[in-house]
Amino acid sequence: MWRALFSTFLAVAMSGCLGAPESLPPCDAWATDDVICGLMNPEDLSHLPSGGWVVVSEMLMADPNAEEDAGPFISGRLTAVRMGENTGRIERRKLFPHEWAEASPDANQWGDPSCDGPPGGGDFRPHGIDVGTGPDGRSALAVVTHGVREVIDLFEIASGPEPALEWRGCVEMVETVSANDVALLGDGSLLVTNMIPRFQSIGVTAIWNMLKISMGFRTGSVLYWSPGGEWVELENSRASAPNGIAASANGRVVFVAEWGREAVYRLRFAEGLRAGAIPERDEVSIDGAPDNLTWTAAGQLLVAAQRVGPIGVLGCGLIESGGCDVGYSVTLIDPVRFTTRPVAAGRGAASVALEVGDEIWVGVFAGDGITRVPKVE
Repeated sequence: MWRALFSTFLAVAMSGCLGAPESLPPCDAWATDDVICGLMNPEDLSHLPSGGWVVVSEMLMADPNAEEDAGPFISGRLTAVRMGENTGRIERRKLFPHEWAEASPDANQWGDPSCDGPPGGGDFRPHGIDVGTGPDGRSALAVVTHGVREVIDLFEIASGPEPALEWRGCVEMVETVSANDVALLGDGSLLVTNMIPRFQSIGVTAIWNMLKISMGFRTGSVLYWSPGGEWVELENSRASAPNGIAASANGRVVFVAEWGREAVYRLRFAEGLRAGAIPERDEVSIDGAPDNLTWTAAGQLLVAAQRVGPIGVLGCGLIESGGCDVGYSVTLIDPVRFTTRPVAAGRGAASVALEVGDEIWVGVFAGDGITRVPKVE
């Protein structure tokens, strides 16, 4: 059902436009030492606090073997990967739904006490993620989760060399919001990008919103949540398909990837981020449609971008194996001077770039591998 609806949507949206992109061969067919294969739409990446591990948000994918009336998707998952210190080989651990546990009943719950959880492994649809500090100073992982539950799931990251998670709570999203990415603030607060209004079926509203994005019209904003409060829209944050988000260590500067206008904008709060505060806003152009944002060890930002318009990106959703043959760029952003420098480019539906040692790992929202690119100083 959903596959048929999506195909209809794509056919209508692409009428008179560019054709759907071609598929790339499965990762195993061309794998080299510079590629991590065997992943499922590794859409977002973030460093875990110890052991050299990187957590991967693997988005759900279309199941080519599913019957039309059956669930057409393979559920998503969270995976940890790292380069072995002695072997030089990639090691991986399943974090969810395999190796995880709900926190003990006497543990303090994070998020909103009224939010139901934990997530169900059979309908787990992770999207953007962020690793940071939880409300009581513990290491935390925040996950944008779609599906039956439209929430931000909050996991505690266990200490020690082996990666493990404990679900500690969640925050339910506003009914009309379609969240994309999340940023953890040190006091337990959250920032979320509301990319487009949530829709239940592929119809006129959905098509209209995609056309608005293709024309650079504003479709969403940034939402802020603090413990005991409700989601509120940040002033001066409305944008065309706000996508990735990152915040400075003190929470006074917020960076947002404006996917629909090929730009990253910066919100600066003179007296701290809080509901009702009006920030100064400026922006910098990006080569392509920017997706997720990550911090480097030197305190700069990396952003991966697709070198194709929104309508072309939609075609990647129809590819059932391998990758999506669209161009991508990786850009380094100086957060103070707010200048940019290109650092990498290639083919694939890139959605995130993460500095890992002397490499940049490039994840994709449609594909089966992470590409490892040498870091250019």
